[in-house]
Amino acid sequence: MKNSISHQYHALLPLIRQGDHRAFAVLYDLFTPDLIAFIAKKVASSEVAEDILHDLFMSVWKNRAMIEEIESLPAYLFSSCRYLILAHYRKEMKQKTDQNFEEIEFEDQSAPIEERLYYRYIIDIVAKEVENLPEKCREVFKLSRDYYLSNKEIARNLGISESTVEKHINKAIRHLRAVTNELFHFVLFF
Repeated sequence: MKNSISHQYHALLPLIRQGDHRAFAVLYDLFTPDLIAFIAKKVASSEVAEDILHDLFMSVWKNRAMIEEIESLPAYLFSSCRYLILAHYRKEMKQKTDQNFEEIEFEDQSAPIEERLYYRYIIDIVAKEVENLPEKCREVFKLSRDYYLSNKEIARNLGISESTVEKHINKAIRHLRAVTNELFHFVLFF
């Protein structure tokens, strides 16, 4: 963030707090280039980046009564962007997961109904167990398996190291393998 920009926005804050649309438009214009560049590095589409930026500034406008209480507006805006980006990925993952499990069909409809029901049961158990993983582990695992992102892409999107991504994926796989092994042993016993 350029030093001159940080000094320019301070005079706008009291005006924005009072509902001045022009002052808010100036603030938007001051921060948009840096924010949109930051968001665009983290999301795949420019439309999504613009939506996130729009949501951010809608939130700032709705909460303008407290705008002067923010210690560092640039830090606040960039942190808020990070949260909105993560929220975007969570929402996308949830929609994709829900859609994937609804669309599962057996290629071989001649398989006995018991096998198809058992297969569906296993899929439901695995989906439930994925949702029960710790938050960061679940998020990493879904980005890897549902969105086919590389470890490097996941690390960049979430701001963590590639080795941390690997640890989360391995932890998720170990947990899911343990759950499915228990199910298979249970079924074989009966």
